[in-house]
Amino acid sequence: MRDLVSMIVTTLNEEEYIGACLKSLKEQNYEKKEIIVVDSESKDRTLDIAKKYADKIIVENCIMPKGRNLGAKKAKGNILLFVDADIILPKNWLNTILPYLNDNNTVAAYGDLLPREKDTKSKVVYYFQDFCNFFARSIKMPIFSKLGTAVAIKRDAFEKVGGYPEDRASCEDIALSLKLRKCGEIKFVREAKGYVSTRRFKRSGYFKLSLLWLITGSYYLLTKRTILNRYSKDFP
Repeated sequence: MRDLVSMIVTTLNEEEYIGACLKSLKEQNYEKKEIIVVDSESKDRTLDIAKKYADKIIVENCIMPKGRNLGAKKAKGNILLFVDADIILPKNWLNTILPYLNDNNTVAAYGDLLPREKDTKSKVVYYFQDFCNFFARSIKMPIFSKLGTAVAIKRDAFEKVGGYPEDRASCEDIALSLKLRKCGEIKFVREAKGYVSTRRFKRSGYFKLSLLWLITGSYYLLTKRTILNRYSKDFP
């Protein structure tokens, strides 16, 4: 019997990106799936677009980690797929990633995320993030964020560790990765490729945001404490 996959997307004023994201989830060639959107009171057309694709919509003013936890509580699936609102996944993404979760020792699996934009700066950012992810895997600390988040997690493991920490919107992915690692392996599946916008880098500055991610991520790995609770006031 195949597992039901609950695909959870958090949104805040994502009208420019959410349609393509949800369409890509709806068109996954894995049949047993549901789409849950958790919206933090968007002021644009995000909810109108989400209604065309989502099976469930939750509206609550909250930061991204809490929104993901809310989605997980409403989910019916044994597998929870958390996806950022500006990510597009090819139709075979679920069928590529899910076999890795058949291993009893594996609690989560994530794929490669490439920039949707084709400019040189976006490519440089990707290779920098790819190196950081490779380094983390090399020291046995796999972190499932690569320019964004698209990670499939076994529900029982997610609930066992208490889900995402809700007191921060910075390094929450690292915190969850480290907690899950105590329950089993986190697999990186290079062939499961997705595409994500580098809009945050364009808005904040490529060098500035890359350096900020490097410093805050490294500091958390070393101390288990965050320098910043949020990267910016606009971060959902």
